[in-house]
Amino acid sequence: MIKFSGYILLIDLISLILIGLPVYLNAGMEVFLPVLIAFAITSVLAIASFYPFTRMGAGSINKYMTAMLIAMMLRMLVIGASVAVVFLFTDLHQIGFTVALLFSYICKSAVETYILTRKQRGQPSVS
Repeated sequence: MIKFSGYILLIDLISLILIGLPVYLNAGMEVFLPVLIAFAITSVLAIASFYPFTRMGAGSINKYMTAMLIAMMLRMLVIGASVAVVFLFTDLHQIGFTVALLFSYICKSAVETYILTRKQRGQPSVS
């Protein structure tokens, strides 16, 4: 779990350097703040949803897929709620927030899927 959290935070750091810094320099804090918030939301969701999978052990593939789909549905509901809150109740830059949220979600989901697939196959993982 600690290694996975480290990888998620490393993805955030690399993304902020490669994407966030140019955004900040070109568009200012008005666009950079929503990017930070989007990265924080997806980081918390990725780390929180990874924990139950590490506790599943070597269960059946049906149980594993069911848990993965439920976690994905819950994560999408939270992301939808966060988008609604940002759009309805804040003055944050909506396009910057949405693009950063989607980018961050896709990157972290790819890493999580890779790690969980390796774990399910019995290969050494980073959890």
